[in-house]
Amino acid sequence: MQIFALETNLGRVKEHFLAHGETEIFTAHPHVFSFLWHIVWEMFFLACLVVGCSYAYSIGLLSLGLAFLIFGLGFVFFVFFGLIEAYIDWKYDFILLTTDKLIIVDQMSLFRKSITPISLENLGDVVSETQWLNVFGFGMIRFALKEGHGPEIVLRYMPKADQLVGHIAEQITLYQRRKDYVVPYRSRDSVE
Repeated sequence: MQIFALETNLGRVKEHFLAHGETEIFTAHPHVFSFLWHIVWEMFFLACLVVGCSYAYSIGLLSLGLAFLIFGLGFVFFVFFGLIEAYIDWKYDFILLTTDKLIIVDQMSLFRKSITPISLENLGDVVSETQWLNVFGFGMIRFALKEGHGPEIVLRYMPKADQLVGHIAEQITLYQRRKDYVVPYRSRDSVE
């Protein structure tokens, strides 16, 4: 289902970017910790909002109605929308590795998404880094493009980042071998 720019059917997104003869190697979504971390951050902001509005009311800076209005607006625009954005990032963002390219899908909100297909030929370095002392089994993946074609791409909270980087590096190697090793066409008659 599509809601404005948000596509909830990930299969449909995959169909648009898979070429004939290209096969999917893996799809990876961010770790659930990315969503949980945003919840903790939003709850901290909510607590600050409650304390700030309560304090302003207690010293007579705001009337009760104005304190509730500021709290309500702050909750809706900062906490609620922040949680919705965090959920969309966790649930609908993914990377897709195929035999020919890497596709990074970043669905930022209901109204904005970014889909970046990168040919394996254009990937220079792929690096995995641990996050949070590797306690939760996720990490960062950094992509550097060849010859400075663009900025470094960083994906955070990717589960088993070291294994994902291993699969990506393997596909880059296989792609280079397929590209470099062109078998000349020979008919059966010319073999004899």
